[in-house]
Amino acid sequence: MRVAVVGAGPAGAMTAYHLARDGAQVLVFDASHPREKPCGGGVTAKALDLLPPAPAQDPLPARWVSSCRFESGLGDAVDVPLARPVAVAARRELDAWLLRRAVTAGARHVAERVVGVEPGPALRTSGGRHAGFDAIVGADGAGSLVRRTFLAATPPARLTVAAGWFAAGSSPMLVRFVPGLAGYLWLFPRPSHVGVGICAPLAAAPTRQLLGRLEREVQRSFPALAPDPDAGRYAHTIPSPSADPRSILEIAGDRWALVGDAAALADPITGEGIHYALHSAGLLAETLRETGSLASYPQRVLEAFGRELLKAAALRDRFYAPEFSRRMVRFSARSTAIRDILANLVLGEQGYLGLKHRLLRALPSFAWQAATGYP
Repeated sequence: MRVAVVGAGPAGAMTAYHLARDGAQVLVFDASHPREKPCGGGVTAKALDLLPPAPAQDPLPARWVSSCRFESGLGDAVDVPLARPVAVAARRELDAWLLRRAVTAGARHVAERVVGVEPGPALRTSGGRHAGFDAIVGADGAGSLVRRTFLAATPPARLTVAAGWFAAGSSPMLVRFVPGLAGYLWLFPRPSHVGVGICAPLAAAPTRQLLGRLEREVQRSFPALAPDPDAGRYAHTIPSPSADPRSILEIAGDRWALVGDAAALADPITGEGIHYALHSAGLLAETLRETGSLASYPQRVLEAFGRELLKAAALRDRFYAPEFSRRMVRFSARSTAIRDILANLVLGEQGYLGLKHRLLRALPSFAWQAATGYP
């Protein structure tokens, strides 16, 4: 089987890795790889479990973080220990590491920009025309050309904007909810710098306003991480599904499929997408290996993790309601049960389908601890 993968980020590199190991002839097209992104770069426990083994001579380029500070944005704060550390990486370094794993497995990186997709299927690139593929996989991010060719762009209502900069120095890992924006500010310590960012729904505020809010918050609370006036700012969109299963079931057709951000497979609440990029890549390769067709791939995504994303989309507005995040942070400061839920959200181990039930189970524990003063 001959497969073209458009995009060499985590979704594309991992798709190429799995397919090449299965014996496929895989070409990965990306002219700008590797590149940096303004995401936090956190690789959660679930995502770490999906990574290829790290060679001794090429370890995962990440900083390991074992706690996260949560702030409500309204004066409440709690430090949450993580049972399993989170790896925080610069995206340029993480993406390059993943592509090395794919190339080592037998995939070939073609450093050409894809400018068109044709029936056949075939690709037109900055270097010419490439044809004879059995399948084309779109792993080309939020603005995916492959998606727009076969499907349609992700609707604006399903887009979140992430913006920020990279600051010299170090800091604890921190998440601060931002009242009025249905989003949050983050500080993610990477191996050589700190990722400073903010995210909110596309419709919440223009990017310039988001950056202004971020600069004011950082200048007030973390002045050492304020942006260099001469340094660049970064912004990109994060696509996610709606609460309708059709937003996931549409991500493949005859001899084409989408993975990662191109498939809009990111958490509608947290914006976390690396785990879903890696997982969708593995599911696509598994589907081709077992069936020789892409037809059942969307249903496998829906069953594996898609229903959790649909539930997150349905919960998003309530999660960012003015008092909910404040209560979560405030209760976590007194309740080990609620604190564990927050930690599991960071680790990617707390599903949304079971979140309400677990919170309800935790509330009696919180009430008892609050009444007795037990820590």
